[in-house]
Amino acid sequence: MNDRTDFLHPDFEPGEFDRTERELRQALTMEAHRMNPTDRLDEVLRTAREAGPATAGGSSRRWLVPVAAAASVALIAGGAWVATHRGTDQLVPTPPASSGPVATSATSPATSGTTAPTTQPPSAPPVAGAGTSLPVYFVGPIGDSKPTYKLFREFVRANLPQGATDAARAKAALVRAINAQPYSNTDGYLQPWSGQTIGDVTVSGQRITIALANAGASGFDAETQRLAVQELVWTAQAAVGKGAIPVQFTVSDGSSALFGRFPTAQTYTRPGKDQLWKDLAPIWVTAPGRDQVLPAAKPVVVQGQAIVFEATVSWDLKRGSTTVKTGHTMASVGAPSQGGYSVNLGVLAPGDYTIRAYEVSMADGSVAAEKSVTFTVR
Repeated sequence: MNDRTDFLHPDFEPGEFDRTERELRQALTMEAHRMNPTDRLDEVLRTAREAGPATAGGSSRRWLVPVAAAASVALIAGGAWVATHRGTDQLVPTPPASSGPVATSATSPATSGTTAPTTQPPSAPPVAGAGTSLPVYFVGPIGDSKPTYKLFREFVRANLPQGATDAARAKAALVRAINAQPYSNTDGYLQPWSGQTIGDVTVSGQRITIALANAGASGFDAETQRLAVQELVWTAQAAVGKGAIPVQFTVSDGSSALFGRFPTAQTYTRPGKDQLWKDLAPIWVTAPGRDQVLPAAKPVVVQGQAIVFEATVSWDLKRGSTTVKTGHTMASVGAPSQGGYSVNLGVLAPGDYTIRAYEVSMADGSVAAEKSVTFTVR
């Protein structure tokens, strides 16, 4: 195969060597989660220097220097992400877009409509019944013990005419984004736009403009307010599906800043591929869909997106209160990037199930983030 990462896919039937490699990778990754490494960079480099240049009889030492360099890069990159990825109300400036100004101050959100490291949002999964399935983002808890909120994506149906304009799609998705009530009890999604109304939405190649009735609900902290702005930007860009078009807001009550913090004179956009963790929840389950009914005769395949350490996603499957299966899989890429993952559960007996995907903390083995979805096999 040309792509050496293909052996990580659970549907791939590897040879003996690849199977062993996959099992070793997964075992080593899980073992790493239980370790608390210290800074040994100086020791590694000193050992490399003591090894000296390779001689005719000592060529096996040539690996030491590049391995030391690679280890230092891994320690620095991994440590920086782990130290900061669990929520902050500080914002990293977003690079200006050529099509218009992008907010760069500490009060400017960033956003996107993509779940993979591309500029295009993924297409919606098949949904039974009439209507169009639109990507909609909500602010929700990621599942750790201390409340931390990020963005989750849901595909929500809307009755749109065939050939609906980009503006119509965006408005329909935004109307659903400001109403988290259908998911508040089951998923804990917040409602920072309670009492909001979406007015006119216009879309061009350079800008998406969203008219709001008011500047946002009160009673939320700074980070939740930032994410509330982000969910509208992600939703609009994803519904339009043409990349990171800058988003600007107008407020009919005359407010000049959303939540009193985010100027309407600025435009907002998604963060870069390596900064998605600032907005997006670490774990998504994208299939099966919420309460989806699946045929009993076919294997059930779980799919999702993850921003997790060492690309390791753990999972368990329950039928009622009984755990049916457990395991772990590898996403296509590890944090700080977002990668796709897949788990083939095989053919399941008829019944109601809950699949939970979660990240294990490398610090203490606790559940750092999780997402659960219920489905039925019939």
